[in-house]
Amino acid sequence: MEEIDIVRKYFSADKFVMGAGIEIVEVRKERAVVSAEIGERHLNATGTVQGGMLYTIADFAFAVHANYLHPVTVTQNGTITYVSACRGGRITATATEVHVSGRNTVCDVSVTDENGNVLCLCRFNGFIKPDDRSKYFG
Repeated sequence: MEEIDIVRKYFSADKFVMGAGIEIVEVRKERAVVSAEIGERHLNATGTVQGGMLYTIADFAFAVHANYLHPVTVTQNGTITYVSACRGGRITATATEVHVSGRNTVCDVSVTDENGNVLCLCRFNGFIKPDDRSKYFG
């Protein structure tokens, strides 16, 4: 089984993310990429992608990348700056680790639409738990 399949299998237990239709596209040392096709369920009252969906896809990209690089990692803090609105199509979140020290990791995440327009920029700080990774990733 390939590494990406192991990561996909692990995160298939995340019912909220799976219900939002977010998929893992790529995971490697340099970055993780996740994506979702926007549907009616993702739109707010103004007809644009709900901010909660943008935060969710960004947080998930962070989770995929951090948990690929380290033993079990959980979000301690996340910030988001909304840049532009999106009404549909496919959105993609790309996470890259910018710093790791002790049991802390910091990742930057950008969320873009299918034309490459930036929708939001995020920074996540995660706590790397001392758990045995093999319990989760086999």
